[in-house]
Amino acid sequence: MNVTDYVLFLTYDTRYRVWFEVEKGKVLQFVVQLEILDGDKWFPVVRYDTAHGFAHRDRYKADGTVSHHEMLPVSEYQEALTFAIRDVRLNWEDWIYQYRE
Repeated sequence: MNVTDYVLFLTYDTRYRVWFEVEKGKVLQFVVQLEILDGDKWFPVVRYDTAHGFAHRDRYKADGTVSHHEMLPVSEYQEALTFAIRDVRLNWEDWIYQYRE
Protein backbone atom coordinates (compact mmCIF):
# COMPACT_ATOMS: atom_id res chain seq x y z
CA MET A 1 0.00 0.00 0.00
CA ASN A 2 1.28 3.47 -0.92
CA VAL A 3 0.12 6.61 0.92
CA THR A 4 0.59 10.15 -0.41
CA ASP A 5 0.05 13.14 1.87
CA TYR A 6 0.84 16.80 1.17
CA VAL A 7 -0.26 20.40 1.81
CA LEU A 8 -0.15 23.22 -0.75
CA PHE A 9 -0.60 26.88 0.14
CA LEU A 10 -2.71 29.06 -2.19
CA THR A 11 -2.16 32.20 -0.08
CA TYR A 12 -0.70 32.76 3.38
CA ASP A 13 -4.09 31.95 4.95
CA THR A 14 -5.53 29.47 2.44
CA ARG A 15 -4.28 25.96 1.78
CA TYR A 16 -5.45 22.56 0.70
CA ARG A 17 -4.48 19.16 1.97
CA VAL A 18 -4.39 16.00 -0.11
CA TRP A 19 -4.17 12.46 1.25
CA PHE A 20 -4.75 9.28 -0.69
CA GLU A 21 -3.99 5.59 -0.50
CA VAL A 22 -3.17 3.49 -3.57
CA GLU A 23 -2.78 -0.24 -3.92
CA LYS A 24 -1.79 -1.91 -7.20
CA GLY A 25 -2.46 1.35 -9.06
CA LYS A 26 -5.97 1.74 -7.67
CA VAL A 27 -7.05 4.58 -5.35
CA LEU A 28 -8.61 2.98 -2.28
CA GLN A 29 -9.53 6.15 -0.38
CA PHE A 30 -8.78 9.86 -0.41
CA VAL A 31 -9.28 13.24 1.25
CA VAL A 32 -8.90 16.67 -0.39
CA GLN A 33 -9.67 19.56 1.95
CA LEU A 34 -9.56 23.31 1.37
CA GLU A 35 -8.81 25.19 4.61
CA ILE A 36 -8.70 28.79 5.77
CA LEU A 37 -6.70 30.24 8.64
CA ASP A 38 -8.61 32.20 11.28
CA GLY A 39 -6.36 33.45 14.06
CA ASP A 40 -4.06 30.52 14.74
CA LYS A 41 -6.46 27.74 13.74
CA TRP A 42 -7.23 26.14 10.35
CA PHE A 43 -10.88 25.55 9.44
CA PRO A 44 -12.31 23.37 6.66
CA VAL A 45 -14.07 25.15 3.80
CA VAL A 46 -14.77 22.23 1.48
CA ARG A 47 -13.83 18.58 1.87
CA TYR A 48 -13.89 15.77 -0.66
CA ASP A 49 -13.50 12.26 0.66
CA THR A 50 -14.48 8.62 0.43
CA ALA A 51 -15.85 8.22 3.94
CA HIS A 52 -19.09 6.25 4.08
CA GLY A 53 -17.97 4.17 1.07
CA PHE A 54 -18.50 6.71 -1.73
CA ALA A 55 -16.82 9.83 -3.10
CA HIS A 56 -18.60 13.00 -2.01
CA ARG A 57 -18.18 16.65 -1.00
CA ASP A 58 -18.99 18.36 2.29
CA ARG A 59 -19.22 22.17 2.36
CA TYR A 60 -18.67 24.19 5.51
CA LYS A 61 -19.76 27.67 6.56
CA ALA A 62 -18.02 30.10 8.91
CA ASP A 63 -20.98 29.76 11.31
CA GLY A 64 -20.21 26.05 11.70
CA THR A 65 -22.97 24.59 9.53
CA VAL A 66 -22.12 21.80 7.12
CA SER A 67 -23.83 20.46 4.00
CA HIS A 68 -23.07 16.76 3.96
CA HIS A 69 -22.47 14.17 1.29
CA GLU A 70 -23.01 15.97 -2.02
CA MET A 71 -22.44 13.37 -4.72
CA LEU A 72 -19.64 14.00 -7.21
CA PRO A 73 -20.20 13.79 -10.98
CA VAL A 74 -17.80 10.82 -11.14
CA SER A 75 -17.89 7.58 -9.17
CA GLU A 76 -14.46 5.98 -9.70
CA TYR A 77 -12.13 7.06 -6.89
CA GLN A 78 -9.23 7.95 -9.22
CA GLU A 79 -11.49 10.23 -11.27
CA ALA A 80 -13.08 11.66 -8.11
CA LEU A 81 -9.65 12.45 -6.63
CA THR A 82 -8.60 14.21 -9.85
CA PHE A 83 -11.92 16.10 -9.93
CA ALA A 84 -11.53 17.21 -6.29
CA ILE A 85 -7.98 18.51 -6.72
CA ARG A 86 -8.89 20.30 -9.94
CA ASP A 87 -12.02 21.84 -8.41
CA VAL A 88 -10.14 23.20 -5.40
CA ARG A 89 -7.31 24.58 -7.54
CA LEU A 90 -9.68 26.30 -9.99
CA ASN A 91 -12.48 27.40 -7.65
CA TRP A 92 -10.89 28.00 -4.25
CA GLU A 93 -11.80 31.70 -4.24
CA ASP A 94 -15.46 30.87 -4.89
CA TRP A 95 -15.42 28.25 -2.10
CA ILE A 96 -13.91 30.81 0.31
CA TYR A 97 -16.57 33.35 -0.65
CA GLN A 98 -19.37 30.83 -0.06
CA TYR A 99 -17.82 29.83 3.26
CA ARG A 100 -17.90 33.43 4.48
CA GLU A 101 -21.36 34.20 3.10
